[in-house]
Amino acid sequence: MHDPAVYLPLLTHPHPKVRAGALLAFQRLGEAALAFADRLTPSLGDADTEVRRRAVWAFEAIGGAAVPVLRRLRRSPAPAPRLRAGALEALAAIGGPTALDEPDRNAVRRLTRIKQIGEVPEGIHLCGSWYAVPTADRRAVLEAFDLDTGEPVTVRTGAAAWNHDHHVWSGRGHDACARVFVSPVLDGFTLVFGDSSQDTHRIEDAGDDGRDEARERVVRQRCADLSRRFGAAQWYGTSCGDGWTAWCVAEDGEVVRYYDAYDAEESGDDGPGHPAEAGYLLPHEGGFPEDAFDGDNLIAIPDTCYAVDIAARLSVDPASLGAATQVRATACSP
Repeated sequence: MHDPAVYLPLLTHPHPKVRAGALLAFQRLGEAALAFADRLTPSLGDADTEVRRRAVWAFEAIGGAAVPVLRRLRRSPAPAPRLRAGALEALAAIGGPTALDEPDRNAVRRLTRIKQIGEVPEGIHLCGSWYAVPTADRRAVLEAFDLDTGEPVTVRTGAAAWNHDHHVWSGRGHDACARVFVSPVLDGFTLVFGDSSQDTHRIEDAGDDGRDEARERVVRQRCADLSRRFGAAQWYGTSCGDGWTAWCVAEDGEVVRYYDAYDAEESGDDGPGHPAEAGYLLPHEGGFPEDAFDGDNLIAIPDTCYAVDIAARLSVDPASLGAATQVRATACSP
């Protein structure tokens, strides 16, 4: 393998695309790029936005080993504009609030408290899964998922972190179980985005062939346990990259409905259906009867429902949050 040091002169090349390309080479080194950390730090304050972004990604790929370097940069006089801000962004990308030292963590907490005052939640981009529990007892929800108290966050920050964890892969282990976002009480429901570490391991340990079945077992058990404690609970899943959608509904300790669009398409829907699905077609169902195009008759075809539609009827649709949403307490990211 060639010496990565050959890319160092390109970090100061006049053209930003060349500088960004050099940073990509160091990003691909992962933790091994730590040896070049001091030469990479100036790129965090580069005049070009894309170069700065690439520099953050390079440090994120290095991981926790880069934290001391970035913390020193945060506590030193800034040798160039944007440099200390870039170091803060890189620290947040590596480990969120836990990667920050105490002064920075306190500053973020103060800013969060200010932003939480009067925050109007916005619709969340949904790709992944979340639970809905009809309770305002945050402590009980955290306890049920075996989570710590976490860091207070705004809804926007928590949703962004959850989406980041689903769409960015760093190659480091345990990324999938690093964080869970617990919402404030939204229209009477506390939402938990993501899976606890325990649940993630139960699913991932099943391997590629058994992951879907393990997911269903985990979801069914979790919803049953939550509904036994809180009276009801739901789980919803959706993908922004394809047509997958799913939901699980439990009441008084028993799962009364589990639906997965892909499973139903392959093996049929065992049912029974849930009243919240009334008036809708399920995603695996065709909308046209065999004689739909015979004659001149107009046929009313019901809309197809997805997880957000069921969520809107049974709890709250996170994609439709807005000024009318009643908000209580604050969000956190354990």
